[in-house]
Amino acid sequence: MISRASFTRHKLLIFGILLIVVLGGIILGLLVVPSLFYDQWIWKYYWGPVVADASGHSVSYHGIAANEGYTIISELTYGIILIGALYGLYQLLKKLEIIVDWYFCLALLPYILFGPVTRVLEDANYFFVPGVYWFISPFIYLQTTVYVLLFLFLGYVLQRRTPAWSHKRIILVLILVYAMIDVAYTVIWYLGIPYAMYRIEPGVFYLLSILAFLPSLFRYIKKQSQTINTVIFSGGLLVVLPFLYLIGRWILGEQWSSTEGVRFDVFLLVMGLTALIVALVFFIAYRFRKNEAIMVYKAPLNLSMLSGHLIDGLTSWISIYDPFHMGLPSYIEKHPASNLLLETWPPLFPIVKFLLIILVIYVFDVLYKKELTRYTRLVNLIKIGIFILGVSPGLRDLLRVTMGV
Repeated sequence: MISRASFTRHKLLIFGILLIVVLGGIILGLLVVPSLFYDQWIWKYYWGPVVADASGHSVSYHGIAANEGYTIISELTYGIILIGALYGLYQLLKKLEIIVDWYFCLALLPYILFGPVTRVLEDANYFFVPGVYWFISPFIYLQTTVYVLLFLFLGYVLQRRTPAWSHKRIILVLILVYAMIDVAYTVIWYLGIPYAMYRIEPGVFYLLSILAFLPSLFRYIKKQSQTINTVIFSGGLLVVLPFLYLIGRWILGEQWSSTEGVRFDVFLLVMGLTALIVALVFFIAYRFRKNEAIMVYKAPLNLSMLSGHLIDGLTSWISIYDPFHMGLPSYIEKHPASNLLLETWPPLFPIVKFLLIILVIYVFDVLYKKELTRYTRLVNLIKIGIFILGVSPGLRDLLRVTMGV
């Protein structure tokens, strides 16, 4: 038996050994029994669905069929990985003494948008193989995590250097980083590397880089120190703006593949209903703000969780069942649990999502508020994770309907 004190001192070593043992077992299984470990497991539940998603139809390998979407096994696996990733991120943020609050969530917003925005471009056949695989879950989330960590460490280093370095020196470092990214993109452009259906001209990319740099430039002009949140947010804009530009070009008529037609009315309907419901919750919480059990529902981070899952629930209901008779093309739900609720009674899905988030907020901020006071960073990180789990698939589906793909 390992004592609690010994586990605390050596937990990183213990987790490292466990990870090596698990990975070693998988590699050994792939070498010794590939038909079982690869064909029946990795291909069937993980890699096969990615290939099927990129191909747009079911695929087969050694007689094992794989379909687009998720299975119970893959959802459980990705859920476990997500929990582990959240715990690891929590330990990192705790060690770096980074505050996790609503402002940190805002800093992450461009990266949160990056996932659904690039996924819908993949749905529109924008990317070429093999690059397309990096824009299908779970690889898109791995890619996003790398971007977040890069700019998080950059912001952390610059914030730590602030007492010793002048504002001018720090802004010059940021300009150098952005210039290096611009140069790298220019090289890719002039080499003519085929990575997608439509390539953004370098001049447009430079303009988008300048737009992404504006938050950092604003703080420099105001003679304010560069914060971690500012660097993360600005870097996120650099990552997501080119893809938002592409979606804008599509909606305005420059389409590189087939479409059922742009449906901006659906976008306005879903976002309007979401805004209406969230605003109603806010005003009720504000009206009864003297009641501690009710006023928590007007907190920005709580409202963001609610809005993210409402976008997901409402989009699925409207796009699959077309309850307002808008003449929408047929869509299907890939998640088994969500599909069960929709088949039971279509409006049940957004209603259950709404009630679940209300319950989560009550548990965190009312029922166990005192017990969780010491773990504010972890609680807020979990809330951000819950927000991502709602808004990421919801926004992807909404953009698919909007773009008609």
